[in-house]
Amino acid sequence: MLTFTYSIVALKVEHKKARWTFSSVQQYIMNGIRNIKGASKMDVESMLQRLSQFEQYYRDRKIEVFLIPALRKLTHEADPLLDEIESLGAHSNSLLRSISERIQEGLRQGRLLVEEVCSSLELCCSNFYRRLAREEELVQVAERIIPSEAWFGIAANFLSHDASRRKSSPPPDEEE
Repeated sequence: MLTFTYSIVALKVEHKKARWTFSSVQQYIMNGIRNIKGASKMDVESMLQRLSQFEQYYRDRKIEVFLIPALRKLTHEADPLLDEIESLGAHSNSLLRSISERIQEGLRQGRLLVEEVCSSLELCCSNFYRRLAREEELVQVAERIIPSEAWFGIAANFLSHDASRRKSSPPPDEEE
């Protein structure tokens, strides 16, 4: 029972952090889009970089690394929701690549199609938001359908993942 509780709390805390981080990224993007008339190529690239960094963070979360594979292995009940989340992820990746290609194309041609890039950035943000919402539902489904003995292995993976993260990133006072 404790491993179940730990796992669910860890997923919910991580999801809340992802929502907060996304909100910050989305606000940055939307502010950049509102001020696009004075924006440079570097401003647009910076917006893309922030979204790309969020995508990388997103893919390294426990829900992506452990919960989704566990659900795929344990049950088919969640398949439609998992397929939708996977599709949204693939669409986000495609949008990020497309935005990057448009920026490069704009540099070669000497003009950046700012409105088109901004529209794609907004669409990408919308996509992330939908993914986060669907993942919230996924955690609720997981609570209901994953057997208690499976939660022990999931919790062990979470702890191992957290330990390896701590080893790979130095404490804040050593980063300089």
